[in-house]
Amino acid sequence: MGCVFEVGEETVWHPASRVGETYLALAGGLAGLVGVPTGITATAADFHRVDIVQFDVFTKRVFAEYFRSGHELRRTMVDAVLRPSIVMLVRGGGRIEPATEEQRLYLVEAGQLASAMPAQRS
Repeated sequence: MGCVFEVGEETVWHPASRVGETYLALAGGLAGLVGVPTGITATAADFHRVDIVQFDVFTKRVFAEYFRSGHELRRTMVDAVLRPSIVMLVRGGGRIEPATEEQRLYLVEAGQLASAMPAQRS
């Protein structure tokens, strides 16, 4: 069993159920903090549609929030949602343009998480 996140007909992430539930809970909390919806809607208990336009706005707001803070613990908490969000955004056709070298390096590191984020349904 797993959790499926789809952009259109493409699966952008298929984590284990508890991993997906954890991501959704954390992303929902951050959405309230950054003031925009995630763009993720449950269509069944384990299937979620990702509105790529809304998700793009959400991910970019979280990205800005991450770099706005210099607080190490706060960054660690935001990071838990941001890295998987970046991978899903890129898989869904989106992109974040870095404004600094620190941001560019972060995006490269986030992209390396993709190998740990299955997108194939078993």
